[in-house]
Parts: sequence; C-alpha cells; structure tokens
Amino acid sequence: MLKNIRKDGLDKHEFNGEQVIYMKTSGSVKNPKTGKTAPARFLSVGQPVAGGDDPLREMAKWMTAADNPFFARAQANRIWFHLMGRGLVNPIDDFRPTNPAPHPVLLDLLATEFIASGYDLRHMIRLITSSATYQLASETNATNADDEINYSHAIPRRLSAEQLLDTQAQVADAPLPIRDHPPGTRVVQVANTIKEKRRRSKDDIVDVVLEAFAKPQRLLNCECERSDETTLAQAFQMISGPVLNGLLTGKANRLERLAKADQPAQQTLESLYWSALSRPPTATELEAGLQHLTKAETPEAKRGRLEDIAWALMNSKEFILRR
Repeated sequence: MLKNIRKDGLDKHEFNGEQVIYMKTSGSVKNPKTGKTAPARFLSVGQPVAGGDDPLREMAKWMTAADNPFFARAQANRIWFHLMGRGLVNPIDDFRPTNPAPHPVLLDLLATEFIASGYDLRHMIRLITSSATYQLASETNATNADDEINYSHAIPRRLSAEQLLDTQAQVADAPLPIRDHPPGTRVVQVANTIKEKRRRSKDDIVDVVLEAFAKPQRLLNCECERSDETTLAQAFQMISGPVLNGLLTGKANRLERLAKADQPAQQTLESLYWSALSRPPTATELEAGLQHLTKAETPEAKRGRLEDIAWALMNSKEFILRR
C-alpha cells in the first residue's frame, strides 16, 4: 500500500488519493496450542492443499480444475443473470439441491463452455449475446405473458445506478462531478463505497444519486444487496437532480456543440436520438421535436430547447430500462 491518507482513521473505506495494494502471498498461521505452522487446507475438507509456495495460487488451481464443476457453474449462472435478467439458478447465490435450475442441460453446457474457453468472460458474453434467446423482444403475447423461467421474452430491468450515471454522462458528453477523481472518470471505475450521510459534503452529489438508485454498501457478499425497486427519491433525481441538470447545462458538452452547429434541425435531432437511444426518431417524434426546436430564434434559445429534448429522452423508459 503506497499511500493511505484518511480523513477518518476509523473508516477503512474512505481515503484521499490513490491506493495501490500488493497482495502478500507469503505468511502462515501458527497453532496457538502446539506452536506449529498450520497446514493450508480448504474449509470442511480434511485434505491439505497441494504443496507450493503460494497457497492462494493452489486454491485457484483447485477451484478452476477441469474436474471441479462448481466454480464454472456458479460463474456461468452469474454471467447469464447479468445478461438475461434472471439466473438459471435463481437467486443466483442459492445453489442447493432443493433449488435446482429449471434448465440443467443449458447450465451444464455453459459451464463446460466456460471451462473449455479457459474461463474467458468475453467468450461467454459473445456466446450468450449472439443467441436467439438473448435477442428476443421484451413484448409479450398471450402465450408467454406469464412466463418467468423459460426466457421466451426479454426481461425489462432498470439500469444499475452506475450504468445510469455513466450513460447520462456519455449522452451529454460531459464529465461527472466525482469528488477526488479526475474529470472523465466513470462511476464503474470508482471502487469506493458510498459515503455515509454524516460524512458527505455538498460536493458529494454523485453519491446521493448512487444511493437513490440502490448502489449497495458492499456489506454483504450477495447480489441480493442491490435493490431494483422504484422510489420517489429516484424520480426527484431524474426530474430535477443536480447531477443530471449539471450534465445538461454544462459548458462544451454535446448539446452546446449541436446548438452551434450549422446544420438542419432534423440532422441535429437525429444526432441526439442516436446518442441517447441508438436509433433515429420516429416520424411522430421527429415532428414534435422539430416543432419544439424551430421555435428557437437564437443559439441560446436553441441550446435550452435541446436541453429539454435531452432531458425528456433521458427520462424515457427506453433510456432507463434494459429491454
């Protein structure tokens, strides 16, 4: 650890500057009764770990051994959960005989593929996202409206707190005001936990949004710590929150460049829609947008109307939900 400057010495999660931590692979534990070094072994397993200077490396070899399917099954299930919205074993942390996967053959196939790929996450993501199951629409019909376990349609779900803020910043092409981090830092790059309310300053506005959208405190080793419930605090942040307002009104952002660009209003709208929703506006959306945008007589007024449209797009279900 190179530097560990803290405002509060009792808070191990809050520090100033950069922390660089090196893992200590050597060391041992002595039995207090015998004074002898305790042999490394796995919990509930009497057989000691195979010889070697690094017990952690030996443990990693044991977990990823070809004849140990448990790690691969758990990881494959977790990848499936993050891409599909529901794990093959659900809840994803609840592997037990009385909670079997409804599609065991698929889970075994994914686990086998994960092992064969050398535990390559990108390979698994590519495999699942290129499947017809992943590419299904979220719209249901009379035959699959009540289906929850057969993946007959996509499961709409809200973007996570980190994904939502990073996506807003990308659409506005403006940096998030993350305190103690350089401009351009994405929320997913920040390892810190959310500061407690009593330790926050007026500059910790990003933490307020993360808390509203249920970023967990990382107190539990369980996916269940993150909630996807909708709250009134989330609505307030999306309607008039300082983070979103700052992204929309900031200097030199995408909206300012579009307002100053010498191009037709339709091209400006299409550029904004592609940035926010990855598609062009429909005929109805284009008509309404042009009607709103062409009323502006000055670049400043045009900028304000573009902010209105961008705000509406970022508050749409199509933007907030993964579908």
